[in-house]
Amino acid sequence: MNADPHLNAETFAWQPNAKLLFLVLLMMPLLISLGYWQLDRAQDKREILAEFKANQESQPVGFELLDTSKNLQYRQVQFVGELDASRRVLLDNRVRNGRPGYEIFEVLSLVEGDASRLKILVNRGWVQGSLDRNELPEIEPVIGKVQVRGSLYKVLRGGLQLDDGVRVVENWPGRVGWISTERAEEIFANEFFSYQLRLDSDSVGALTTGWPTVSVQPEKHTAYAVQWFVMALVLLLLTINANSNLAAWFKFKMAKTESEAL
Repeated sequence: MNADPHLNAETFAWQPNAKLLFLVLLMMPLLISLGYWQLDRAQDKREILAEFKANQESQPVGFELLDTSKNLQYRQVQFVGELDASRRVLLDNRVRNGRPGYEIFEVLSLVEGDASRLKILVNRGWVQGSLDRNELPEIEPVIGKVQVRGSLYKVLRGGLQLDDGVRVVENWPGRVGWISTERAEEIFANEFFSYQLRLDSDSVGALTTGWPTVSVQPEKHTAYAVQWFVMALVLLLLTINANSNLAAWFKFKMAKTESEAL
């Protein structure tokens, strides 16, 4: 009798390959963990979108009516203050519709209520850049006390920020590779409100506005998770087949069933 189970199709038998099983034991947890990680990402994006919807549907309020103990991400607001065009920050490498450009940031000093002179980092929007890197865009300043309207935004956790080499801005406007309220405190040497303000398209001082709430929708993360789980299942089936006579045994069973049916 031949002892090789791959040549004996009448009974199912194992013939383990130690090296292959070791590799599978390393890969299987990785594939499954990647699937669950994508499911977690999908849930995070659902929560972000839910916050966005709830805060976007609220009526715009002034600073004195904000409840700073709550999550204010995407909260609609309207502030009265003065924009400082003399110290402007250009956020570099912002591409829209295939065109390179900048997002323009200025400091708003509130002039009303208890928050008078509080600093808020304002994103006025996007402008197209020149092919000549030495030529910066000309932007019309906003003069005097104005009311600006938009939504609050805090840079989301995660992601990689590359070092742009900027420590101190010596010549304004300053061009940087990334910006947050924490970094603005270093660049401007002022304390800032913890959220920046993204202007609405019809607000005073708005340029080209509009930002995606999330870069990847929850449904796509779920689809990625399914892909990882399917890969884990395929790996499991291939492992069983490679370490047994499963294919030959299944083929034998099918042939036997067909012959008995005749």
